[in-house]
Amino acid sequence: MSLPSNKQRSRRLRKKMRVGGFQELGFEYELKLKQSLTPDQEEALMDRLLNELILPRNLAASGWVSEGFVMAYLRGSATEDDRQATQAWLAAQPEVAEATLSALKDAWYV
Repeated sequence: MSLPSNKQRSRRLRKKMRVGGFQELGFEYELKLKQSLTPDQEEALMDRLLNELILPRNLAASGWVSEGFVMAYLRGSATEDDRQATQAWLAAQPEVAEATLSALKDAWYV
C-alpha cells in the first residue's frame, strides 16, 4: 500500500488513516543465525523475544526468527529507545550471529 495523496483532510480522517501528526513508526529486523535452528529452538527464541522484550515494552511484532517488524501495540509509535533495546537484546542472544535493524519508518504505508 502506498501513502495516500497529499491533500487536505479533516483531523478525524488523518487520525483514521494514520497520516500527518498521527503517523505511527516501527522498524524491521533481520537476523543471521550462527547455525540453523530446529523448530523447537526457533519457538524458544521467539518466546524469549516476546516475553523479555516485546511485551514489557508494550510493543507488537510480526514475522518470525529470520525477519520481522516491530511497532507499538495498539496506537502509537515504537521509539528509538525501543529500537536500541531490541538491537542490544538480539545481539546478546547466543543463537544470533548478526542482527540488523532498519531506521524507524512508517508502519502503515511502507
